[in-house]
Amino acid sequence: MQKINILTLLLSLLISTGAFAQDYLFFTNSDNTSYYDPSYLYANSPSTILAVNSVKFPVNSDTFYSPTNSLKLQWKPMTGGDWGAAIAAPGWPGRDVTSMDSVKLWVYATANIPSAALPKMFLEDLSNQKTAKISLSNYHGDLTAGVWTVVKVPMSVFKTNPGSADLTRIKVIYLGQSIDDGIQRTIFIDEVSITGNYNQGNYKNIVVLGSSTSAGIGPSTSDSAWVNRFRKNLLAQDTSYKVVNLAIGGYTTYHIMPTGFTPPGGRPNPAVNNNITFALTYTPVAVLINMPSNDATNLYPITEQIANYDTLVKILRNNNISTWISTTQPRNFSDPNQTSLLKAMRDSTYSRYGQYAVDFWTTLADTNGWIVSTYNSGDGIHLNDAGHRILYERMRDAVLPRILPVELASFTARNDNKTVLLQWSTTNELNNKGFVIERSINNSEWQYVDFLPGAGTTDRRITYYFTDYADVNGTYSYRLKQIDFDGSFEYSAVVSVDVFTTPEYSLSQNYPNPFNPSTSISYSLPVKSAVSVKVYNIMGSEVVTLFEGTSDAGTHKLMFDASGMPSGIYFYTIRTEDFTATKKMTLIK
Repeated sequence: MQKINILTLLLSLLISTGAFAQDYLFFTNSDNTSYYDPSYLYANSPSTILAVNSVKFPVNSDTFYSPTNSLKLQWKPMTGGDWGAAIAAPGWPGRDVTSMDSVKLWVYATANIPSAALPKMFLEDLSNQKTAKISLSNYHGDLTAGVWTVVKVPMSVFKTNPGSADLTRIKVIYLGQSIDDGIQRTIFIDEVSITGNYNQGNYKNIVVLGSSTSAGIGPSTSDSAWVNRFRKNLLAQDTSYKVVNLAIGGYTTYHIMPTGFTPPGGRPNPAVNNNITFALTYTPVAVLINMPSNDATNLYPITEQIANYDTLVKILRNNNISTWISTTQPRNFSDPNQTSLLKAMRDSTYSRYGQYAVDFWTTLADTNGWIVSTYNSGDGIHLNDAGHRILYERMRDAVLPRILPVELASFTARNDNKTVLLQWSTTNELNNKGFVIERSINNSEWQYVDFLPGAGTTDRRITYYFTDYADVNGTYSYRLKQIDFDGSFEYSAVVSVDVFTTPEYSLSQNYPNPFNPSTSISYSLPVKSAVSVKVYNIMGSEVVTLFEGTSDAGTHKLMFDASGMPSGIYFYTIRTEDFTATKKMTLIK
């Protein structure tokens, strides 16, 4: 076991630092010199295949590429028969191969083998769903006896022909029957891998831990599974994210506990390739945990389930990783004790994790805690397409507003009597410190105008307003510089408006109106003038003098703060030697 452990450790360290273009190793050496354990061989008569213990790949220590042994593949393809040989990595983990380049293996033939007689290749995911079978003869010529040669199949062919397999969860590389010429052939196989340029550090990874529901069991196609719907929606909005699905059918909370955790007697050990420790090797920005009902199936007490969840959440929070936990899901249990455990864990999830608890129960469950027939896949355990859509929508609504950056829904500018009114809306905000407003007049350099604080993090729609004053004729262009609390920023699109001013006296309507507690009042002068601007209540009594003095020609802005005044209608009046005007405004508290 030593060699594989060292390789696994090195891979984990490199993954966690994003230090290299990661290759997924499926076979490099076997500690067992008789057979390779993470393999599965079969033959349907009259075809035959050489296997150890009927289903395992034989290991050969005489002929190898590196370092001490190889896999021996000996097959005889017959008409009406079939054979297959599966190679997995230790622990049978699933791997996301969507960003990888090719499947690669080194082969050594004991006799010349024509290209047409080479096996076919296909991939299988964690749910035993398979891609289309690809002929190796399309990518390699004849094999010459006595020479190690590399065979490479581009990953693009599997992306084009995925069959029913989920390419984000590939666990097995299969070789299988091609022609049926009845000739027995032997090759040795070494250094089996899926290679590519996927560097973990280039992505913001979201890892899913779970069991069969997250693994995609229940819906009619993998595209309808909630994790895949979630992935598709997220990547449509931001391709810098990657969703890594580590879920395996049948898992309980014990399976996803940290490596080294010692469970109570009769409980499973952590699954080292699919648990929280392995999830951390992806340096995720978020982890989604979906454990629907297997703990209740095994009658694990609620105290054990809560203790496991609390351990997981503590690890993630200590690493500053956002965490969302789904509630349990309905299941057609015949034992009321199992149903009681489901409901108790559902309620505990709500109470302990609050806004980070995602409702996977309501609508899907009837009053007995069984799956509503509309959403039952037919086995009383898993949800169908419609049920998975609900799970997806609820996880989407809980997670995406908190991980996606500020989403600007609209940004407009309009001219209003020598002022430019800016308005913009966001659909959600994440760590939004605020917006710097910048202006360019007639294509001049961009100038700082003002700063408006943002809403921080919210999934509510927020609308912002700002008034700018146009002193000269021309085209006024504006852009927003959205700044996060960490200092990162992004510019909006540019909006423009044409402004034409004339030298005349004017008093603009206050903005906003109605207002609470402050509003702006602007006025324009064609020449330098002595000016008085005062506010009156509805009884005609003077409330405050906003300005008394001399103003230059141009547009001027005054701020009226009515914090200490009651709600009601007020009037404001400007007086100069040649001009007087009054307008009404409304204070609503």
